[in-house]
Amino acid sequence: MINFPEADTVIQQLEAFLNQTEAAPKSGPLDAMRSQAQSHLDQLTSAVTIGFAGEFGAGKSSLANMLAGTDILPTGPQHLKLPLVIVQYAADLETTVGWWANSPQTFAGIDLEKAAGFEPDFISIGLPAEALQEMVLFDLPGSGALDESYKQTLELLKFVDCAIWCTNGTNAWRETERFLWSHVSKELQENSLLAVTHSDLPVVAETLPRLLPQLERDSKDLFQAVVPIGTPVAVKAMEQEPEPDYELWASCGGEDLAKRILDLAATRKTRDIEKARKDLDETLTPALAALGGSDTVVSEPEEAKPAPTPNTSTDDAPLENPVLEEWKAELRDLQAQLREEPELEATELLRVCQEMVDEFTMKLEPGKNIDASADWIVGEFENASDLLTLMQFEDTPNASEAVLNVLAQLSDNLSWAGTQKADA
Repeated sequence: MINFPEADTVIQQLEAFLNQTEAAPKSGPLDAMRSQAQSHLDQLTSAVTIGFAGEFGAGKSSLANMLAGTDILPTGPQHLKLPLVIVQYAADLETTVGWWANSPQTFAGIDLEKAAGFEPDFISIGLPAEALQEMVLFDLPGSGALDESYKQTLELLKFVDCAIWCTNGTNAWRETERFLWSHVSKELQENSLLAVTHSDLPVVAETLPRLLPQLERDSKDLFQAVVPIGTPVAVKAMEQEPEPDYELWASCGGEDLAKRILDLAATRKTRDIEKARKDLDETLTPALAALGGSDTVVSEPEEAKPAPTPNTSTDDAPLENPVLEEWKAELRDLQAQLREEPELEATELLRVCQEMVDEFTMKLEPGKNIDASADWIVGEFENASDLLTLMQFEDTPNASEAVLNVLAQLSDNLSWAGTQKADA
């Protein structure tokens, strides 16, 4: 399984930007930035899409079945003509038929023959499979250059994050395949694999030592790697009782292929995180800071506020934002603790910060110490607490830096909270 705890901080920042700009006056630049933030948010909260493509009879549906952990897609010679089939997670078995221009229809259970009768543009299958919580599988229709069906394949490949091009090991990487794949975007090529199927057949297994170097040379710069796979053997290995035959799973190429697919998904998700961070740093966060100084976000301009009555008592003096000042005081206490314990382990730091966030969350009362319109900040603190708890049990790179970024983001959120002050 793949975990991206570092994505949670970026997601929180994107959500905060959308929340804090929702009430701002409409403008072209701001609308564009909100669309940009929403696009990043949708990408980061969605499962990675893996497309399986290849010419007719290349074994792509069998491979998709193997990774989904269930024999759901028809394989081999069959008369049922199917469009794009999407396999994704659902709590209950369900089938959806959809059209690009019309509303989809969903019915309980899995029935591809019934679904095909609707003549849809695509069919979506929902399965309660754990692996599908992180990946969505796109089983593309078989293609061929002679009948120009490759054009449909090229269009559908635009919707996937990563691709597995399946080539039949008995006649691998034909000229028609090279022709189609040469039209795929460079970004997708760099995040795709060439799977040599039917490698369990004796005639293919015997030629693999010579075939693989040739394929790696002919497909250079078109795929991340070339991977042979004997799909039927891999399925058999995983079905063994009382536990899978891991030695057979490794020898048939199943282990290598599964690992590389997970690496593809991780690489794509990391790129999405980096793109979102770049836009946050260069565009969204500076824009938010600029808005914070205008009367479109702050309820009352600073210069219009009456000057506070001089008072030498710190307890009675009105603060600009008391809840923010209290939070900063706790951060200063944390800073002092870090000076006293410079060798504090990252796990212990996470625990201390998580407790600090939990305790402060209990103090936030919309309409009292924070403005009622800023009640979303309570949710931000609760999300941060969940994230810090998760990070204690995950191997998070640069954990100390990550937790400090979380606390800094909470400080930014509180600066927007405003304060309900008592009448003088």
